[in-house]
Amino acid sequence: MGIKGIYGEIGAGERIALSKLAIEKFEQTGRPLRIAIDISIWQFQIQAGQGGSNPAIRTLYYRLLRLLSVSVQPLFVFDGPHKPPFKRNKKTGHHGAMLPNLLTKHLLKLFGFQSHVAPGEAEAECALLQREGLVDAVLSEDVDTLMFGCGVTLRNWSSEGTRGNRSPTHVSVYDAVKTKQGKSGLDREGMILIALMSGGDYITEGIPGCGIKVASEATRAGFGKSLCRLSRSDAAGLEAWRKNLAHEIQSNESKFFRIKHKTLKIPEEFPNREVLSYYTHPVVSSASKIQSLKENIVWDGEVDVPGLRLYVAEAFEWTSKVGAIKFIRGLAPALLVHNLRLRGNRRDSGYGDLILTAMNEMELVRAICGKRTHMTSDGIPELRVIYCPMDIVGIDLDGEPDDSGDYGRDGLAPVLDDDQIEAYQSDAAPTSSSPQKRGPSIWDPTQPDKAWILKTIAKVGIPLKVEDYEESLRNPRKLIKAKAVAKRAEKKGGMPRGAMDKFVTVFKPHKHTPPTAPSKSLTTSSQTLPPVYLAP
Repeated sequence: MGIKGIYGEIGAGERIALSKLAIEKFEQTGRPLRIAIDISIWQFQIQAGQGGSNPAIRTLYYRLLRLLSVSVQPLFVFDGPHKPPFKRNKKTGHHGAMLPNLLTKHLLKLFGFQSHVAPGEAEAECALLQREGLVDAVLSEDVDTLMFGCGVTLRNWSSEGTRGNRSPTHVSVYDAVKTKQGKSGLDREGMILIALMSGGDYITEGIPGCGIKVASEATRAGFGKSLCRLSRSDAAGLEAWRKNLAHEIQSNESKFFRIKHKTLKIPEEFPNREVLSYYTHPVVSSASKIQSLKENIVWDGEVDVPGLRLYVAEAFEWTSKVGAIKFIRGLAPALLVHNLRLRGNRRDSGYGDLILTAMNEMELVRAICGKRTHMTSDGIPELRVIYCPMDIVGIDLDGEPDDSGDYGRDGLAPVLDDDQIEAYQSDAAPTSSSPQKRGPSIWDPTQPDKAWILKTIAKVGIPLKVEDYEESLRNPRKLIKAKAVAKRAEKKGGMPRGAMDKFVTVFKPHKHTPPTAPSKSLTTSSQTLPPVYLAP
């Protein structure tokens, strides 16, 4: 997809952790990074998923979990009815993708993510959304969005390095301004000319015998800019432009090219006006539609945990208690990050009361037990927190049927790895380069677990715990105490004993003097009265 060989001209982009981009935007603006995603590319890629029930939609499910865990606000854009009738020399259909679109939209809604149907091609709509400031960047798998005028494009969301798990962490960032100022000098008009001359998504062959090097030289000579400034109805202007391009390519009179290309012939019908219009005037939403979207979009939709539980049970056959545990294990760390960030939106609710704040924090995180800077987040400070997965997800595990005793396995072959609980791969996973053989999981969602959380998110969601932890690092005695508290929180659930003492006034105990026995004349009944408790 895209322009063949284009990355040799514009480079591989700046490789940055998506979590770093997200947290920098959050620190600058107080809101997460907002990205538009062309969902059609994802729908194509996830077809490579294998194993289990509905591997394609399961691959999408894990991608959405990952997005939830890195504190971004995605807007998924679908192709509309007015997209070009052909692409890569094939007709583009509308009806074949309806069922996958329905399944995809339903899953997005359960995650609380927003979606938008473009009137035409999703890539062009994503670029418009970025230019209009509704999103900060576009996540795509090629740089065609640059041809549609996108300022910042993210591509190749994947793992970095060879160690650890293969969860996607980094993206390649392409900034339109930096690309133009770089050695390629390419801008939107230039990339359009390259696509027309050397081949692009609509006409893959381009001019016969013309490669990207010649097309790039023509672009730097200004032929792309002059072409895009011509009116589509200016036949005479287009003909003059074509003849000038052909003359310079063959004669190199103005020294625009490295050498003469005498055998390179420009076809009489070049450029194809229809294809040119797909690049220069794509079908996108009107200004009023974009304004309405800005005013009505709800970026932080509610994660429908019960709905997701039902979805994975039906789509992936994650049924019974075993399936519920697999569901909790995947969702809990991502939902923890999401909930911690959302607490920053509720600063006016309970944050003036230290006791209430401490209790609210304890519902999410039991303790902080470590810190690090890691390659998965490009050195952004992280904190190691202890939490209870069951408290975060909150489904009724006891209500799930337990059919583990209803069947067994008998045969010569060993039990396959796919039959074990499939854990969501987070950054907290082991980073050893040596392979580890996975055995049967005994993971218990009711017991405390650990996760790495970006420090900025932790300071928003659990400010008191972060403050106490940082104080303990400065005070050796408090550090020993904090480690002991974390150890207790790791071993058992519930609030540690004395966790609330620092927020209340503690009086010294005094000797209690028992009351004298009442006289018989005052005794009205031999029945023992219950003790009386005073309200606090």
